[in-house]
Amino acid sequence: MKSSIPTLSVITLTKNRAGLLSLNLASLEGQITPRDEIVVIDNGSTDATRTVIRSFQKKLPIRAYRMTRGKYPHLYNAGIRRATKDIIVFLDDDCIASPTFLARIRRAHAARPTVAIQGMTHSIPKGNIYAEIMGDHYRHFIATNTIGESSLRILDNKNASIPRSLIVSVDGFCEDLDCGSEDIEFGIRLRSRGVAIRFDPSIVAYHHERTTYREFVTQHLRFARCEGHLDRLLPPGERMGLVRMDKLVRQLHSAYTREYSYIRTGKIKEAVILPLLYIVMACIRIFGYITGS
Repeated sequence: MKSSIPTLSVITLTKNRAGLLSLNLASLEGQITPRDEIVVIDNGSTDATRTVIRSFQKKLPIRAYRMTRGKYPHLYNAGIRRATKDIIVFLDDDCIASPTFLARIRRAHAARPTVAIQGMTHSIPKGNIYAEIMGDHYRHFIATNTIGESSLRILDNKNASIPRSLIVSVDGFCEDLDCGSEDIEFGIRLRSRGVAIRFDPSIVAYHHERTTYREFVTQHLRFARCEGHLDRLLPPGERMGLVRMDKLVRQLHSAYTREYSYIRTGKIKEAVILPLLYIVMACIRIFGYITGS
């Protein structure tokens, strides 16, 4: 008789992030069982990634595949095709799983076997102004895409899990979206087929954010271009939008709260930089959204 406890395929894409991948895999030790698997898709790394993978294969059920062509949607689909377990768990290579990460995913899917589940991702390192802004941005992203009680209209596959059968039923990720936002489009398509996306904040991962001005700007420009491109393909009722008032209000409140905190704690440098960063971020996101192709 088949066990009621679902088996897990953890899929991680990676490229030239050997150090972060090592932290990622180490966080899964003691959580993953011999019935589970980790599928690592190495997108042509030239650093010590292969050495890291080999060292963890002695302790974890890792199957690694090297692919030098294709962007995120193609690579995710390649990982899905190679996965063999009940539940696909997406965990980015720059994420660290909390100690109860996989146990909570098992319980969530055992209780709700026909839904997609979005976990909660916290930004690290703490105390870095760029990571703190991104943490606020992520929380607003979740809050403004919540529909009903604990249901979402989108998916963020840094920390998400879905029955493999459901992914196959909607033909996986759209490989035409090679600029990004493939997870948002995938979530919208799942929901259009009647699959609920449940938000479970107890399923926690920690995401290493960009920690320099250049990385921060580059990341927001990419986000905005991807969202602009995706909105040109989506029906009006599903579009992310250039300016959403509910998200704008939340952003302004976060900026005010952090500014007050910096001033109160004597972080004068951060207090001066924060308003400038929000102005830069707004300009970049407007420019990126309009020019997204």
